[in-house]
Amino acid sequence: MKRNYTIDTLRTIAIMLVILLHVSSKYVISGMNNNNYDLSFWISNIVDSFSRICVPIFVLISGMFLIGRNENFAQSYKKRASRILIPIIAWSIIYLVYRATLSYVLYHTFDIMGLIKSVLLGKPFYHMWYLYMLIGLYLVTPILNNNISKISRKNLWIVSILLLVFGMFNSGYDMILNNKPIFILWFINYLGFFILGFLIKDYNNQISSKSLFIWYLISGILISILTYYTAKYFKNLYFYGYLTPFVIIGSLSVFMLFQKIHFRKNILSRISHLSLGIFLIHAGILEVFNLGLRELNIHVFEKPLLGIPIEFIVTFIISTIISYLFYKSRLLRKII
Repeated sequence: MKRNYTIDTLRTIAIMLVILLHVSSKYVISGMNNNNYDLSFWISNIVDSFSRICVPIFVLISGMFLIGRNENFAQSYKKRASRILIPIIAWSIIYLVYRATLSYVLYHTFDIMGLIKSVLLGKPFYHMWYLYMLIGLYLVTPILNNNISKISRKNLWIVSILLLVFGMFNSGYDMILNNKPIFILWFINYLGFFILGFLIKDYNNQISSKSLFIWYLISGILISILTYYTAKYFKNLYFYGYLTPFVIIGSLSVFMLFQKIHFRKNILSRISHLSLGIFLIHAGILEVFNLGLRELNIHVFEKPLLGIPIEFIVTFIISTIISYLFYKSRLLRKII
């Protein structure tokens, strides 16, 4: 199969947005907690708002490549298991050991039950929920592939949009009631994105590239403005949710935009195969970097105008280098 450099480029952009999101979020939360909605809040809020499309983009890309394959259950599960289960197990252990060590060194405590509970809840470290969610998507992939040809494209579009709407309302319902569904069910909310990734790749999109980019801009602006109001008056960041209306619109707009443009091989496409490794590693690098700043009593990065770009560059470069070194090792390659 010919390499799709455009989607490779989009995949790398998405992982960069993940890092930007995690770098900027602490400034947003700090502003909200301190009821301080100054320039620092707005800078980080805008960066965070425009980065929110990252996870939906990954799900759309997964649906683009995984749905429509001629695979039986055994073939599908064999391929996906090695791709997702080994990294999940390996990095869950790595982050649990890190958390346990840090807790013991700083507080002389060791909460084994808390660590076990975090795994059962699908969050051994805050970013790993995504991989635990993928387990469910990968489980239903062969079911979708064995039945998708029996459904007309028109009906499939209707089903995918209804699933996306369901995911939007269901995630909002869970947030309002503080429900914590078991991680094996998380995929249900993302099924709409997953199927749309498959549909959009063959869709004769008549919307202009300019219009799609404008929709993304409008979505990001609305997310930032609405988040300001919900943070200030309700202490809530609802519109940051991956299944909220304007994140959905922005994500679909960017994904459709990248179906219309064509990239040749470039520096971003060259490192796209490292995206999973970067995703897995970056949270730890960012955590250690910020911990080091606190321990060294360095406050120069407390302002987002300097902190966001520096933390992003350091985290991205180090994560990419480590991921590359892992990839070059026959043994370590399996965990990224």
